[in-house]
Amino acid sequence: MQLLRILKKCASYKRRWWRVSQNVLYGLGHVYNDLCAAMWFSYMLLFFQAVLDMRAVVAGAMLLLGQVVDALATPVVGVLADKYGTKKAWHLTGCILVTATFPLLFIRCWGCWFNENTQYLYWWMPLYYAVLIIFFQIGWAVVQISHLAMIPSITDNLQVRAELTSIRYMASVMSSLTVYLITWVVLRATTYSTFISQTDDYKFRDVSLIISGLGVISFMAFHLFFKLRREDKSGKGAPVVQNGNGTFVHQDNEAAKLPAKSKIMYFLRMPLLYQTSLLYVFSRLYWALSLVYVPLFLEERLSVNPSAGSELVASVPLVLYISSFFFSLLLKSKINSFGNQVVYFIGSCLSLGSCLWIALAIDPEASIVQIYMVATLIGAGSSITLVSSLCVTADLIGPHSHQGAAIYSIVTFADKLVTGIAVVAIQNYKCDDVVDCPQYYRGVLTYACGGSAALGILSLSLTKLISIKTKPEV
Repeated sequence: MQLLRILKKCASYKRRWWRVSQNVLYGLGHVYNDLCAAMWFSYMLLFFQAVLDMRAVVAGAMLLLGQVVDALATPVVGVLADKYGTKKAWHLTGCILVTATFPLLFIRCWGCWFNENTQYLYWWMPLYYAVLIIFFQIGWAVVQISHLAMIPSITDNLQVRAELTSIRYMASVMSSLTVYLITWVVLRATTYSTFISQTDDYKFRDVSLIISGLGVISFMAFHLFFKLRREDKSGKGAPVVQNGNGTFVHQDNEAAKLPAKSKIMYFLRMPLLYQTSLLYVFSRLYWALSLVYVPLFLEERLSVNPSAGSELVASVPLVLYISSFFFSLLLKSKINSFGNQVVYFIGSCLSLGSCLWIALAIDPEASIVQIYMVATLIGAGSSITLVSSLCVTADLIGPHSHQGAAIYSIVTFADKLVTGIAVVAIQNYKCDDVVDCPQYYRGVLTYACGGSAALGILSLSLTKLISIKTKPEV
């Protein structure tokens, strides 16, 4: 009997170890995408404007193109991934496409040096990078949707899904930390300069190649060791409704017996789907605009106060992501205690507070300590809102893992378009002469990011109000 108890205990420990190890391996599946996203949002505009000498509006149009392609590819991938093949096969295809295109985005194209005869560069350079961006973003969308859709396929337990979402975000934060650490090391180890200029193209090339190498290792480890259970495409499962407390319960009714196409239409008629999408859109918009414009704000600040040097564009985002990592670790164990909606509200308030701090105190003469403190607040707010909004989406899907890719594609569709449009609008209004608007990017972090956080709080309030009105009377 004693031996039997020991064997049962060993078996139980082995099962727990297997689940934890598989959850960690799941986090590896999106690392390459996260490495690319950190580089794309934080340094693409800086590379295009400062190194390739593109006009701000053209650089913004490049980012908009990428976001539009990503947004259009997302629903297509979502539908196809639910119908054909396995999610791991789609994931591998996307990783290969990203590997073939991403490094080239941060390498100067052939003949792209401005000299006396540079007229052709005004069409050749945007065309070259536009083609790369199209294929890169299609691959990125394939990886993102297939990886997100694995969460409902892994487990029906809402607590485990929240844990997987937190692990996924922690992997994202670690990836971004890696990008900023590598960038900081490269900027410090190579020839020192106060500003980023055309001669710094090799630094971006080196960073992109190192990141690509790490990304390839991560997705190969994911495909070799992560085991996904056999996918059920039968359409069984119960739809979900909100119970008024910020959580979801599953309902057995006629909708559960609908075929897959009708089930998608059922979800499309749910107001909760669009409320969830709004929460995700505004959390992603705040996160993306912060990533894009914090480095540009720091470069702008260096023109007035150059004492810190160009490596500040890497060290401040590094602090931002250390903060994100800490709060994502905290959320892993606490998010179920407070509820997703309460956590989202707290994160939005922190985000709004960071924007107010920038508006009131972060002038060109502000101390670096203050900048690091604001970066900490930005990291906390973005991690809390992103994780909680993804948890709400996983709860919405419930047991419908066969519909997971399509639902995630619907939720993530708008954020890509909104982010791209926001960036191109911001770039379009930027002054050609820095003297005319010396603190332009400070204003962007204040009003654009602050507006995103405020709209997130408004969307959450509307969601809560509607759920109270529709709550059945007991």
